[in-house]
Amino acid sequence: ALNRDTDITKRFGQKGLGQRNLGRAVQLLLESSETSEGQCMFALDIFNALERTVMDYVQEPSDRAKFMEDLKLARGLYRERIMTEMFNAYMDEPLAIKKDVLNYVNMIIGVDAEHLGPDMMWKYKDPQTGDLKALKIDERYIKNVEERLGLKTEEQRASFRNSIRKIYGQKLSIDANYDFMDNLELVKAITDVRLKSDIAGAGSLIGALANRTNEENQKLYDRMIYTMNEKLGYCRTCAQKTIEYFCSQEDDK
Repeated sequence: ALNRDTDITKRFGQKGLGQRNLGRAVQLLLESSETSEGQCMFALDIFNALERTVMDYVQEPSDRAKFMEDLKLARGLYRERIMTEMFNAYMDEPLAIKKDVLNYVNMIIGVDAEHLGPDMMWKYKDPQTGDLKALKIDERYIKNVEERLGLKTEEQRASFRNSIRKIYGQKLSIDANYDFMDNLELVKAITDVRLKSDIAGAGSLIGALANRTNEENQKLYDRMIYTMNEKLGYCRTCAQKTIEYFCSQEDDK
């Protein structure tokens, strides 16, 4: 025991910023002028604080490079989350994307059902409520989502659908409220398809929100701010800054 390395990170192989550096990042965030503008700390600002902490306090060049790459990845994931939030705000529905994800999953299950009629209407029992529901299966929508996922061949699509059905069977037998929202690639693909089909692409929404000299665009902006404020849990400043970030297309892949 006496021969053990005194540096605990070398004993257990732990790597990362550690509590002290995370504390420094939060302190930098608290000290930034942007933090004082609203009721809370704006999520995007933490990335700049963490980058400064990495550059100032991480000594090992390889660790520094890795952490900066990790932060770049985290920014990309944050961007994807904001795309989903913007769609929910646009639809004035906090669970808009969640409903679309579940609709896609139910279409996948129903598309090969034996009792599916020529009208492509499929009836199924909602595992969360126990109610009987009817859903029109849209094969073009299914194909668009799968193209966004990079599934080009019939074999790839069939394999993906089988994996979704398998997850559905396994997860819902344990948790009736499982919603597939942890499948980030699927959520992103559905968000992209819905943004494209409902509002002619994210670019059109960005254009409308960025150029508010038009009265209709100003009304859309005000309505989305209201939805984010009242239904999505944003303070007014964070809602405004989130829309500003969305319009900047920063961190867009």
